[in-house]
Amino acid sequence: MKVKLWTIQDEQGWYELQSKGILIAKEEFVYPDFKDGYDWMKNQMSKRIGIPNDMNQYPIWAWYQFQDESKKRPELSQIEYFPTGTTKFSIEIEKEKKDILLSDFELWHTPLSYKTFIAHSEKEQLKFESELKRRYDTTSFLKLPIKVKRKIEKSWGKVFDMDFDVEYFAKPCKEKQIQATFWELSIKEVIRVDEFKAR
Repeated sequence: MKVKLWTIQDEQGWYELQSKGILIAKEEFVYPDFKDGYDWMKNQMSKRIGIPNDMNQYPIWAWYQFQDESKKRPELSQIEYFPTGTTKFSIEIEKEKKDILLSDFELWHTPLSYKTFIAHSEKEQLKFESELKRRYDTTSFLKLPIKVKRKIEKSWGKVFDMDFDVEYFAKPCKEKQIQATFWELSIKEVIRVDEFKAR
C-alpha cells in the first residue's frame, strides 16, 4: 500500500535527487542541538521499519498531515522554519507504507528537546515529576539514573501511537499534525514538485 507524503527540501537536496536519482540524509545536515533527538528517531526507525543500507544515514522528513485530516498538503505560506527568501521545494511523493514511520509532530518535541515523561494524564505527569524532584532533586533528563531515563524513553513510544489522544497531551488522529520519516527517497517516487520562497 502506498501513502502520499510531502517533503520540503532545499536546492541542494532537490538537485541531488535529480542528479543521483536518490536522496539520502546525512549527519552533516543535522543541527547539533537536535542530534540526540535524531539519533533516538534513527533507533526507532531501525526497530519499526528496518535498518538503513548505511548506518550513517539519517531520517528524511515529510508531512503526512500538515495541519489535520482535511489539510494534509502543506500550506507553503505557513512554512516558517527556513530563512526568509531561501528557495525551497515542496515535493509530493508516494512511498510504500511499510517504509515509513508516522509520528505525532507535537509529541515529537518531547524526545527532540524537552526530554520529559509522556504520561496518560496530567495528574500522572505531575505525580511523576514531583517524584523525580523528591527522589533525585532534579527533573533534568541528563542527570537522572539510567533506570529512570529508560522509563522516560519508553513513554516516548506514544509519539508513534496515532490513537493516543489524551487531553493535555495529544489531539485525536484526525486533528493531529503527522510527520513521516524514511531512509531514502527515489526520484521514481516523486509525483509533483512546487518551488517556493521561504517567508
